[in-house]
Amino acid sequence: MAFELREDRKERPEPAERKLQFDVNAVEEALDAASQEWGLPRELLRAEVVGSERGFLGLFGNRLKVEVTPTGDLLGLKGAAFLNDLMGRMDLDAQASLTEDGTIDIEGPDAMDCVVGRYGDALKAMEYLLNLALRDPSLEPRVRVDSCGYRERRTRSLERLAEATARQVAEYGRPVRLDPMLSWERWVIHTTLHDNQDVRTESVGEPPMRKVVVLPRFDASESMGRRYPSHSRPPRRRPY
Repeated sequence: MAFELREDRKERPEPAERKLQFDVNAVEEALDAASQEWGLPRELLRAEVVGSERGFLGLFGNRLKVEVTPTGDLLGLKGAAFLNDLMGRMDLDAQASLTEDGTIDIEGPDAMDCVVGRYGDALKAMEYLLNLALRDPSLEPRVRVDSCGYRERRTRSLERLAEATARQVAEYGRPVRLDPMLSWERWVIHTTLHDNQDVRTESVGEPPMRKVVVLPRFDASESMGRRYPSHSRPPRRRPY
C-alpha cells in the first residue's frame, strides 16, 4: 500500500474531558477533588465560581458551583506529571514541563545522559511508556516528549537517512526496510520522500516494531537507464 500523508494516523479519539464541575462549600474543595480526579497538582488547575445556592433554611451557608479546568492541554499536563513522578522514583535530576506547542520538554542536569541516552533510545522508551500509560499508543494525537533539542536533531538525521535510502533504492531497484521507528519518525521519512519521483514508502508491522519500507516507484532499468533486466543482480561496484 503506497503511503499517503494520513498514513499511520488512525481515527482521532474524542478529546479528554477538560472541565469538571462541583457543588462545594469552598473553592479549595473543588480544586482538591479535581486534583485527585486528574492526578494533577493544584497549581496546574484553575477554578471559577459559576453559581451558588443558599444552604438549607439559610443555616449552612451558601453552596458553590465551581468549574475546574486545567491550565493547559489535559493529556499533556497529565503526561508531564507522570514523567516527573517517574523521574523522581528514578532519582533523576530533571523536570518535565508542557510547552506551548503541546510537547513535553525535559530539562535538567541528568537530561542529556540519562533521559536522552546515547542514541535517543531512553527518550523513545520513555515516550512510548508514557503513551502506553495514558492511552492506546497506536492512536493519534500522541503525547510527544523532547529533551535537549533531540527531536530537531533527530528530524534532520532522518531526512538525511531518507534521501540516502532513496538513492540506494533507485539505483539498485530493491526495497530497503529501515529500523523500527516511532510514528513521528516514520512520518518524517514519509513526508521527506513523498514527492520523490523514483521511490515510494509504506509502513509495515505493529508498534513498537512498525517500520518504513522504501520501494522503487518504477522498474529500476527504466528509472536509472540500466542495461540489465530488473530481475537480475546489479553489477558489482569497484571497491573504491
